[in-house]
This record gives sequence, structure tokens and C-alpha cells, in this order.
Amino acid sequence: MHHIVYQSCAVGHPTRADLRFLLQQSHANNSQLGITGLLLYGNDNFLQVLEGPAAPVQQLYDRIRADHRHTAIITLADGAIEERVFMDWSMGFQRLSDDDFLRLIGYLNPHRADFSDPYPSDIDEGMLVLLKSFVVNDGVRW
Repeated sequence: MHHIVYQSCAVGHPTRADLRFLLQQSHANNSQLGITGLLLYGNDNFLQVLEGPAAPVQQLYDRIRADHRHTAIITLADGAIEERVFMDWSMGFQRLSDDDFLRLIGYLNPHRADFSDPYPSDIDEGMLVLLKSFVVNDGVRW
């Protein structure tokens, strides 16, 4: 199994309908590719975890990086994992408050403020479980 975790800036201000459409696309694409994961949105930014077989995850990430709906993509983690954390979700989703999103991103990438390490090594399973809790605790499963 493989995972990629990234952050990006939304182009414009996606509406609830825009986000719902994005999730519908994610469900369809991810189910076909055997990919699971999580999408968080807040402060006009996305944070996404993709997990599954290495080749499909990389192919999907290549398509995501070319998507015009976001920019300034930062890869936070890209590597092998022992097992899926989001095994039941073709794409879990949660919208976070702007403050919560900024706190989460600061925790995930403490080097971002001074840009000394634009590609931190790996995000461990404990961090992925923390990300999952943002969705589970609010009872939202897509």
C-alpha cells in the first residue's frame, strides 16, 4: 500500500455545491481505482490523504496536480504504508473552520513557517488516525 498526503489552495471560494460535486467525482474515481482517503477543506485550502496501490495513487495524484480548481500544491507525505487507515471510505470529507484548518496544517508541517523543509519526511499512522478523527467525531461519512 502507498499513501500521498498533500495540501493545496482552492481557486476562488468553492461553494457547498462545488464541494459536493468534487466529492461525487472523488467517490466515482476512487472506487474504480481502489483508492481510499480523506479530504479536509477549510481556510480556502484542501488537505487530502490518498491511499491504495502505488501506481493508481500516483496516477490519481498526477491528475489532481493538474486540476485547475486548486494551486500551490505541497506534498506532505509520499510513501509506503503497511495498511489503509481509511479503508471504509472512498473519500471521507469534513469542512473545518478556518482556525482549525490552520492549526492542523501547522501541526502537520512545523517547518512551513520558515520554508526550511518544504517536503517533510513522512506522516506516521498516528497522524492519519488524528486526521480520521476530524470526520468520525462529527459523524460525517461520505
